[in-house]
Amino acid sequence: MGGSDSTQVGEAAVYCRVAHRRSPRQAGVDQREARCRELADRHGLHVAPWRVFIDPLATSWARTDERDGRRPGWDALLRDLRTGPVTHVLIAGTDELEQFHPWDLAALLTLADARDLVLLDPEQEVDLNTPAARSALRERTRERCRRREDASGTTRTAQSRAAADGRPHGGGRRAFGYTQSGHELVPDEAAVVARIYHWYLTDRSLSWIARELTTERIPTAAGGRWTSTKVARILDAPRYAALQVRQGEVLRDASGAYVPGSWEPCVSLSQWEAAQELRRSAELTTRAERRPERHYRLTGLVRCGRCGRRMVGETKNGYPMYGCIGRSTGEGEPCHRYISATRLEELVDEHVLFALENAQLPSEGTPAAVLDPKTAEGRDHDQARLAELPAPTATPEPQSTREHAALAARIRKENRMVAVRVPDAVGPELTGRHTRRNWHRLSASRRDDVRRFLIAHIDIGPVTGPRSVFDPARVLILRHPD
Repeated sequence: MGGSDSTQVGEAAVYCRVAHRRSPRQAGVDQREARCRELADRHGLHVAPWRVFIDPLATSWARTDERDGRRPGWDALLRDLRTGPVTHVLIAGTDELEQFHPWDLAALLTLADARDLVLLDPEQEVDLNTPAARSALRERTRERCRRREDASGTTRTAQSRAAADGRPHGGGRRAFGYTQSGHELVPDEAAVVARIYHWYLTDRSLSWIARELTTERIPTAAGGRWTSTKVARILDAPRYAALQVRQGEVLRDASGAYVPGSWEPCVSLSQWEAAQELRRSAELTTRAERRPERHYRLTGLVRCGRCGRRMVGETKNGYPMYGCIGRSTGEGEPCHRYISATRLEELVDEHVLFALENAQLPSEGTPAAVLDPKTAEGRDHDQARLAELPAPTATPEPQSTREHAALAARIRKENRMVAVRVPDAVGPELTGRHTRRNWHRLSASRRDDVRRFLIAHIDIGPVTGPRSVFDPARVLILRHPD
């Protein structure tokens, strides 16, 4: 780190969350981590590798609790602040937390007050630690939490009243077969729902039903294409038999009978119950026939050298493979690229072991979130252009609005390519002449951490020889920049 021991004033923790989809900056977690580390250097703070906490997924913005596991970085940060010797918290985007997730900021402020923590935000020009600024931030956060709770409380009350009156309730998108209010049938769609149940009860598969509806060019409620999942949702939903649901459970009276709603059903109760029985039977059969899951240790690292999309682990003709998930290439042709999972994993592990045997230990300032230089360069260009455009709500010009939306979507896609790794994954026991012996003693999760620490991604090229022969020349292993 930039600060020497003589200038250090405390232990710091770094927290970075991916930008909210409505954020004007759309900063990546790697960019935020770099800014936090620069700020730590300026203040002479020590940031231990295990005190860098990152949540790179958009699901971290969903309102949730610690048990949900959607924001492990945030939960780990709070645990460390409660028990660790941290004196400073470097967190990028406190204004986003205040606007989109005030509950989290309220929890952080409570901890900061209780443990006398200094809050630093590289994206804020205001000092968050003066009594006036801290008090104003606390009051704004409290008010936002109160307004959110009032709004959600009003919604819950309205839904509870609707449920008590036997009326449709829930909210969100319109249910297929019903109007937006949920009270009245859409006749053509209701007829499709009845056909779905008839098909399923006469031994048609979910995928067959989805293909048939797509062939007939019947749109979903949102205007999209049918999938097996969408068909299953219709078969599972009690609303189509006009049954009331409360807190995720079909409502029953004291005698155990279903409580009917006040809206018209699309199918009979007996049809719905028969469909549920078939669904349960199919799930039990699938579980019994399911093979033990194989751990594809390179998931997220392997990319198709043709279309650039990730390749995922799957079984093909009885063999574990990594296959391209790209629907098409730039020329519009299907992209079907596969490679043996077993042989590829053996090749990559040999590369990792060679690198460990000949490498020095990483410094404490090694970043936890990294993006390959080519993608980072493109993202920088996109972010610069995004900053030049007016916000969509501030301009009536559709062309500018479309460009803004396209740029923001592309930046979010680029941010998802950031690799998050454990900065202290490689310890002294994994370097030198005892590397191979110690490698096989590690847990599978620790070996995964090491692979992701060293490797940015693995590009798979085309087959140039016999398909039955594994060709190492197809594999390009790209390391993270030092």
